[in-house]
Amino acid sequence: MSQSYEGLEAQWHDLFWEAEEAPSELPLMEEFLKEVEGDSLYVGSGSGRLLGPLIEKGHGITGLESSSEMVALSRERWPEAEVKEGLWEDETESKKALLLPGFTFQLFANPRRELQRMADLVGEGGSAYVSLFFPWAELSGDLPAAKWYPDRELDLPDGSKGEMRTKHVILEKKSLLKREHEYTLRSAEGEVLRKERRKQNVRFFVDTDLDRMLKKTGWKVTKEIYDFGEHDGDTVYVSTLFLKQG
Repeated sequence: MSQSYEGLEAQWHDLFWEAEEAPSELPLMEEFLKEVEGDSLYVGSGSGRLLGPLIEKGHGITGLESSSEMVALSRERWPEAEVKEGLWEDETESKKALLLPGFTFQLFANPRRELQRMADLVGEGGSAYVSLFFPWAELSGDLPAAKWYPDRELDLPDGSKGEMRTKHVILEKKSLLKREHEYTLRSAEGEVLRKERRKQNVRFFVDTDLDRMLKKTGWKVTKEIYDFGEHDGDTVYVSTLFLKQG
């Protein structure tokens, strides 16, 4: 998993989350951690947005983050939280549990292989927290394919503005969403000060395929929560899984 956040993407990541006012995963992560006896590894801990508050509440968690910029932000904002800069692929230290919120698992190029690596790291009786989203808007055509569309905007403290445009292609037979984000920083007068583009490949899963992968790698679902506990319809956009090994 080497799709690290850098540049404007790293600087604006938390601001976009806050502006979106989406439900927080913190309560679900805390619920999961109540059953964990021992240290956990938070894969893709980013700027510490979720890691920091969990450390404050006394949970034994180490962060793992591949982006040097995100690691620096995390250490600045939450100096008490231990964060290792490195790749998931290089991780060998055993833990009692793994945390993969924020759809981190979907950035893996080979999900089945990584489920096995997760199982090997936690061992018999170990557990994992995984959140997954399903790209209904892209599949249904609510978002235009292969065309740039405005995605998010920010009013920054110095009066400048941040903009993000997105373009995507969805390969349904491969269960792959290929996205490109364009980040633009504008002055208060509208002048373009900086522009960057980043690419991202996101895997998604139908229930039967996911169930098969979990079974083959020894994982059992002990709890599944829809839309961060705020599900109120037939369509599920986000599933949060509590997994147990063995």
